[in-house]
Amino acid sequence: MRLPLFNLKIYAIIILIFVFYIGLFFISNLVSERQHYQQNFLQDISQSQISEQSIVSPYIRIPFELKKVCTNEKKENYDCIETQWTYIGAKNTDWRGQFNVSNNTYKRSIYRATSYDADFNAIGEFAKENLSVQNYLWNKAEIVFPIRDARGLKSKPSMQIGTTTYQFDFTKQNKEKNGFDFMSISAEQHPELITAIQNGFKFNAQLNLSGLSKFTLIPTSDAFVYQSQGNWADIKYDGQILPFQKQSKEQQFSAKWNNIALGQSNLETFTSCKDTQCFKNFSQGLLSTDPEYAEKNQKIGATTEFIESADIYTQTDRAIKYGIVIIIISFISFFLFEVLKGLRIHPIQYSLVAIAQGLFFVLLLSISEYYAFTWAYLIAAVACISLISSYLYFVMQGLKPAVLFSLILSALYAMVYLLLGSSGKTFLIGSIISFLLLAVVMYITRSIDWYELSNKQEGSQMKVEN
Repeated sequence: MRLPLFNLKIYAIIILIFVFYIGLFFISNLVSERQHYQQNFLQDISQSQISEQSIVSPYIRIPFELKKVCTNEKKENYDCIETQWTYIGAKNTDWRGQFNVSNNTYKRSIYRATSYDADFNAIGEFAKENLSVQNYLWNKAEIVFPIRDARGLKSKPSMQIGTTTYQFDFTKQNKEKNGFDFMSISAEQHPELITAIQNGFKFNAQLNLSGLSKFTLIPTSDAFVYQSQGNWADIKYDGQILPFQKQSKEQQFSAKWNNIALGQSNLETFTSCKDTQCFKNFSQGLLSTDPEYAEKNQKIGATTEFIESADIYTQTDRAIKYGIVIIIISFISFFLFEVLKGLRIHPIQYSLVAIAQGLFFVLLLSISEYYAFTWAYLIAAVACISLISSYLYFVMQGLKPAVLFSLILSALYAMVYLLLGSSGKTFLIGSIISFLLLAVVMYITRSIDWYELSNKQEGSQMKVEN
C-alpha cells in the first residue's frame, strides 16, 4: 500500500533535517580546524618569542651544614656533612601592577595574540627570624626571585634595600630547572646584605615584564596585598584566591587581592619541588609536587587572564549549535504555508533553503576572521535572508508570503544573536523563546483538521494517478 503524499512530505522533511544536521557537523569541524590554526599560532609564539607569565614573590634561602651519619657503597657508616636550606618568606608584601594590553603586537596573517607589558612595584618587609640552627653559611645566603619566562624581561628586576638598589642575576639553578628562570641577589657578591638578612629589612622591588594573555602572581609572604589595573575590559580571574574587589568598564579594569593565609604554605610547597615537572606545574598555576595528580589539584596564586571580548571561533561554534533550531522552525513555517495557503513546495525547494542557511555559518566564520563578529553576523544574516526571500517570492507566488517568511528568518537570526550575547542567562532565555514559539504554532494550527488534510492530499494523489 502506498503512503499518502501528506505522509511522504513529512518523512521527506525529517530526512532533510537529519541531512542538514550532518552538514552542521562538518561546518563545526571546519570551525575546529580554524581554531586549531589559531592555537598553533599561539604555541609558536610561546615557543619562539614569549609565553604566559608567572612569578613567585621574592624569598630568602640560607644554606646550613648538618652533621649526619652516611652509608657508603660497602654499607659502612661514616660521619658526613650535608648542606641543606632554610627558606624565609617576607612578613608582608604590597604589590602594584600596571598592565598595557594589546592584540596588535604579535600577528600572523589573520591571527592575533593578546599580550601585555606590565610594570610591577612591590613594597614589603622581611622580619628578623629566630633560627634554631647555628652553623648557617651566611655568605651564601640569597634573595631569590623566580620568573617563568625571562624572555619577557625588559631589564633585570631590582630591589632597593635601605639606600642601595640591587639587581637580580640569573642563578645556576636556572640551568637545572625548567618552568622558572631563577634570579637572585647573593650575599656572596654583596657581603653587606648579611647584616640585613640576619636582622630583617624593608625593600622596594621593581619589575618590568611582558607576557602572553595570562599572568599569575604566587605569594610567599605572611601577609599579601595585590592591586592591578590596565586597559582591557574582558578579564577572567582564577587561581587559589580571587579578588575581593574588581571593576571592568570602558576598556579598563582594576582588581584587588588580600590574603594572610597562603604565603607560607605556598613557599613550603614550592621549595619542596625536586624535579622539572613540579616546577612546570607551578609555572602553569598548579599547586602540586606530584605531576601525576597535578591536574586534579587546586590552582595556585592570583591569576589574571586577558580574554577576547568575542572569540570568533567559540561564538561561531555556539551559533552552529542553534542551527538545527533555525532549520526546524524554517521547515515548520514552510509546512504551515503549504497547509494554510494551499501551496505545494517541493522537497528540493526545502533543500535549497536549507543549503542557504548552512552557508550562513560558513559566511559568518569567514567574515568574522577579518571583521568584528557583530558586523560579520549582520552581513551573513542579511545576505542569506535576502537570497532566501528573493527565491521564495517565486516559490510562494507572491510578495506577501515571501516578506512574511523573511520576517520570520530575521526574528530567528536576531533570537540566536540574543542567545549568543546572553552569557549566563542563555538557558533561561532559550527556554522562554522555545515555549513562545510552540505556543504560536499551536495557536495557528488550533483549527486544522489534520485527518481531513491528509485525506485531501491522498485524494489529490489518486486523481493524479488516474
